[in-house]
Amino acid sequence: MLSGHHVNRSVVGLVGLAVLMALLFVAGGAGMVYVAGFGNVHRVVEHTRWWWLVASVCGVLVAFLGYLLAYWGVKRAEGGPRLSFIGLLTVVTAGFGGFLAHGGTALDEFAMRAAGADEREAKVRISALAGFEHGVLAIIVCPAAIVALALGRVIPKPDFTWPWAVIPPIGFALAIWVAERYRTRMRGRDGWRGKLGVFYDATHLVWSILSRPREYGYATLGMLLYWGCDMFALWAATRAFGWAMTALAVILTLGVGMVLTRRTAPLGGAGLMIVALVPTLWYGAAVPFASATMGVVAYRFFTLFIPMPGAFLSLPTLRDLGRRGEQAPTGRGTRTDKDEPALLH
Repeated sequence: MLSGHHVNRSVVGLVGLAVLMALLFVAGGAGMVYVAGFGNVHRVVEHTRWWWLVASVCGVLVAFLGYLLAYWGVKRAEGGPRLSFIGLLTVVTAGFGGFLAHGGTALDEFAMRAAGADEREAKVRISALAGFEHGVLAIIVCPAAIVALALGRVIPKPDFTWPWAVIPPIGFALAIWVAERYRTRMRGRDGWRGKLGVFYDATHLVWSILSRPREYGYATLGMLLYWGCDMFALWAATRAFGWAMTALAVILTLGVGMVLTRRTAPLGGAGLMIVALVPTLWYGAAVPFASATMGVVAYRFFTLFIPMPGAFLSLPTLRDLGRRGEQAPTGRGTRTDKDEPALLH
């Protein structure tokens, strides 16, 4: 119930999941309010600067446009499946808040298969999308960590800056080297070797996008826009409740607290991401616990529930995509060959 996509669930089932999502959100927020203290939270709410909440909503809406552009780039890279713009818009709308995805990559794989990709290609591209999402986040957070260390900043905390400054470059280089060297050997294998081959091909696809800016620069720019606006939305929501984080602090704390994105976390990360982000802001950026609690609750409310009406409206188109995908031959609409079913190069 908490994994896979839920495109074909009944109205009762979808409403039940939406209610569960809301209950988890309320439970996570209430738990953090209890820790912060009801009196402290009440004083923060009394002095809310509401216009910053409007700015936070605008950040979420622009982030959607960035994610749409990035998704389009990953789909098209190296002869990907042909999904119409309406189909692409529908899938991104449904998955942006995590409501219909409910953890994992099943909704995205559903869309890739409906567009004609075979099972392996769909897995490679969706793994690449997840890797690209976290990879571009690292491209933002790693330089910020290096700058914070160079300036001798105490906030954000060194516990956050040192790992982000050191680990991503080494991890990127090692993953790309291993993938380029061994990916052909693992292709077509069964069991864990086959899964490793999917990971290697996904890593190659991410590297292809990042290393060919003339062809796929719009995908990287789209993901940078997505993360930048997401960070702004969190900053503005916290600013509404009386605390202005520095740019370095919001970048580092979101990078640390985003252990799972709402696209991959169960039930869009409802409740879970509140519990992860609030202590992260408090410890890493010295945000008062009450301000951190209300800022994160507002930010998570916007990212979870603003996309939900669009997810419901997208259901007829998604179901039509599924029916057409079931009737179409595997591999329709992709430029692939037998030796390398997921990629051209």
